[in-house]
Amino acid sequence: MNWNDLERLFSPARLGRYSAARAGDTTKAALDYTYNLQLSEAMMPMLNVLEIALRNGIHTRLSALYGREDWWETWVADTNFNWQNKEVAYAKAKLNRRHEPQTPDKIIAELTFGFWSSLFNTQFQHVLWKDLRLVFTRCPKHQRKRHNISSALNQIRDLRNRVFHHEPLLWLTPTLIQQHSVGVMVINWLEPDLAVWLNTQDRLPTKWAEWNITSD
Repeated sequence: MNWNDLERLFSPARLGRYSAARAGDTTKAALDYTYNLQLSEAMMPMLNVLEIALRNGIHTRLSALYGREDWWETWVADTNFNWQNKEVAYAKAKLNRRHEPQTPDKIIAELTFGFWSSLFNTQFQHVLWKDLRLVFTRCPKHQRKRHNISSALNQIRDLRNRVFHHEPLLWLTPTLIQQHSVGVMVINWLEPDLAVWLNTQDRLPTKWAEWNITSD
């Protein structure tokens, strides 16, 4: 497919960033766009592993803290959790629309990465952190601070949103490979064996190296 067809189908605004980066060389720009697709795909294993392990780890800790699997129900009258309560209500509404039961497992699966990362916000320092820090038992003690965990998760959340909204990943600051490394670091904090397993599925470093060779 030629560049004009790509512009017609994807819009000049979307492809303009690629063309500008290659000084108008549309052949190289089209190759960059292809690599961006492949890098987005290659990000999925890390994002998948991190999000699922994170939410299950949080669920385990909060279930123990509140003594019930539907721990979010204890927040209903607490104004500190207004935003989180809205997210839970939205998750329940989606299940209702699909005529699915509102079991704890179903609700957990519907809640967004933004919901899980929000539990490490400053406002929950004295409410949740004492228990949630135990999700990251393999994080070195000098790094296992709420603000460090929150910063890493927010960075991954922003990256996840870029991937899912099909945005350019080639020219991020920090670079895509650096942000990917943050995700792998968090997975190591959760469970090092999981990071080892991910490495057998993770094509992002190889694909990133390929693109860097072509971009020289």
